[in-house]
Amino acid sequence: MRVTIVGGGQIGESLVNILSSKDYQVDIVEKDEARAKELASATEATVIKGDGTEINILKDAGLEYADAIIAATADDKTNLMVGEIAKSSKVKKIIARVNEPKNEELFTKLGIGSIIPMVSLAVTSMKRLLMRLGEERILAEIGGGEVQVVEVTVSEKSKLVGKEAAIKGAVIGTVYRGGELIIPDKSTTLKEGDVLIITVKTKDLPKLRKLISGQ
Repeated sequence: MRVTIVGGGQIGESLVNILSSKDYQVDIVEKDEARAKELASATEATVIKGDGTEINILKDAGLEYADAIIAATADDKTNLMVGEIAKSSKVKKIIARVNEPKNEELFTKLGIGSIIPMVSLAVTSMKRLLMRLGEERILAEIGGGEVQVVEVTVSEKSKLVGKEAAIKGAVIGTVYRGGELIIPDKSTTLKEGDVLIITVKTKDLPKLRKLISGQ
């Protein structure tokens, strides 16, 4: 698979290293000459020094043969132009970094559906940290953050110990116990140390905290 990346900052370089290790053919476009030289010596990618909004530069970077193009610069205008050029060139997959939340809708309206909203990702990550229940992990958010999928470990003091694997207002999807994965039914009772995957409404997280901690 051949991938063209526009933008040789930290994100671009990290992508190059990841994709190169998986045997992707990677071309990267970087406008700054000094940075382009750094990338050429530090990565296995083919580095093109130039402006990624110029179609000739993108063609030098394999645009016509690319299976995917990633616009990863810190400038939304540049990323949008790269996306438009890639779309008109019928690149199969276009991924664009969006730095300003106000521009997310613009990218979507222009048909660049695979966007990476940097601010939204940062806010979501911070929110997940703030919403930690203890030793659990928040695995996913559903419905715009209204529902959480969490991984929790049943503690010694938990009110769930010895009870049926059912929680009012939540769904226990799986129980991991002693190396065995259990799909719970009415006969399943919970034990200390069980690792549960639970789907729960965000507003009910405080209730779940009490059940898990026993406090």
